[in-house]
Amino acid sequence: MELEALDGAVLAAAGEGRWQLRESGPGEPSCAPAASPFVIGRASDCHLVLPESEALRSQTSRRHCHLLETEAGWSVADGSPSAEPDTGRPKPSITGTRVNGRRVSGAVPLRAGDVLEAGPWRFAFVDRPGAARALDATEILRDVAAGTALKVETDDPRLKEQFGQLHELVQRLAQIPGIEESLTALLAYATSKIAAAEAAAILLAHPDGGFAARLAWQKNLGRMPGFAFSAALLASLPPDRSFFLQSRLKDRSESQSVHDISSGLLLPLWGKGERLGVLYLDNRRNGRTFTEGDLYLGSALASLISLQLALEKQAALARVEENMARYFAPDVVERIVEQSAGSGQVGLDVQERDVTVLFVDMEGFTAFSRSKTPREVSELLNPYLETVARAIQSEGGHVNKFIGDAVMGIFGAQPGEAGGDPARYAGQALRAALAIPEKWRSTAVEKRLSPLRLRLGVNSGRAVVGNIGYAARLEYSVLGDTVNQASRLEKQAPPDRACCSQAVRDLVGGAFEFEDLGEREIKGVGAVRLFLPVRETAA
Repeated sequence: MELEALDGAVLAAAGEGRWQLRESGPGEPSCAPAASPFVIGRASDCHLVLPESEALRSQTSRRHCHLLETEAGWSVADGSPSAEPDTGRPKPSITGTRVNGRRVSGAVPLRAGDVLEAGPWRFAFVDRPGAARALDATEILRDVAAGTALKVETDDPRLKEQFGQLHELVQRLAQIPGIEESLTALLAYATSKIAAAEAAAILLAHPDGGFAARLAWQKNLGRMPGFAFSAALLASLPPDRSFFLQSRLKDRSESQSVHDISSGLLLPLWGKGERLGVLYLDNRRNGRTFTEGDLYLGSALASLISLQLALEKQAALARVEENMARYFAPDVVERIVEQSAGSGQVGLDVQERDVTVLFVDMEGFTAFSRSKTPREVSELLNPYLETVARAIQSEGGHVNKFIGDAVMGIFGAQPGEAGGDPARYAGQALRAALAIPEKWRSTAVEKRLSPLRLRLGVNSGRAVVGNIGYAARLEYSVLGDTVNQASRLEKQAPPDRACCSQAVRDLVGGAFEFEDLGEREIKGVGAVRLFLPVRETAA
């Protein structure tokens, strides 16, 4: 893997596996990271040294980001790779690091084609395993086109003999818009083309090990209501094998005798390595016997049914993801969808984590609401909530909940993240807190809304993180004294300012400039020293 400089920049070799980025002049278009961690920044001891100037000091840090090599490949993380001497902690970059336009949080895997952004500089992550030659197919196409033109005749007896049945079925399926109609057509096709198949059914497997009849069909009669079967028997059978019920059995079961079943066929349904269920066929009352040819055609039909079921599941997950994205942060949605796709369940798992909590509240919203219609309230509230949510998410946090006009943002409690750097979370929250009032003022002016002022509170500490509730109704949330104090701090903030705790101030060290408000008595908390973040300092 190599880093390729974009936008006309070049990489000049600086010796011992080190490189320097230049805006122009002699150099190479790309370089291969020769060490892990491979540090990128303005400092002269970085592996890739970025240009230095007065203007660039506010856009890039001395150790802006670093690449890490693992068995799985390369990944990128923001800031310094180890503790800084002045703070004893890794230091985040001044403007963050982005991959494909999205700000990174933790170590983010890099793949060929990804674009890495460090301040104004952009790099492509490219894979050059060898000197693969580009292929221009123009000449080949010209030669092929000059050959003899052929047309496939769908009525050709040879074609019909070998592929006619499946060709006809696939053509029909291509014209059917819905999954349910496709499954019905497949069962009807099975009973019409397989002489012994008097009845056909799709029996779906559930994650808990049970089975349920999705659809049952009887030849020339249509859907069969109340299709009964032994789920325990199906569960006991090897999931990847087909089974014949031989004809002319001497000792038939009572069910076989009642329905006059002497031959049957069970075919496994699989999709993406997951057992989906079974395609069931029997010969009730028609006296015919399933053959080896029926097994081959039935197996092909089972594959088509499996494909339809997999497509249905994928479409359902896409709809769920799209709908959840309207309410939850992208990382929460991603985790739930991944678990759902793997037939997993979101459990009541909780853990203690170091987090930073950000509360945002709108000053005077209650009085504003009394004098406005519900429509006017929503016309103000919706753009405000969107502005705040986007600002939190752009800094690597997620919106935990909306409480009227209040917004609770969390940094460091992303689902699936196995802990991280508390100092980074505090810095992310402070950057969001400093940006939100200005972003909201711009939105209010642009949309001609009442520019109600905001108050913000930021606090860092340990909290209980995870799914809270019960099996039928879960909420991914953060609980504890850290959350309560953040809410109280928000009420101490001046209009359009953020108030933070000593814990936040200590975590970020000299990365931010603060105004010290001294100690104040906070109800339910006691005497607390408060700070107002003023700006982020140059790294």
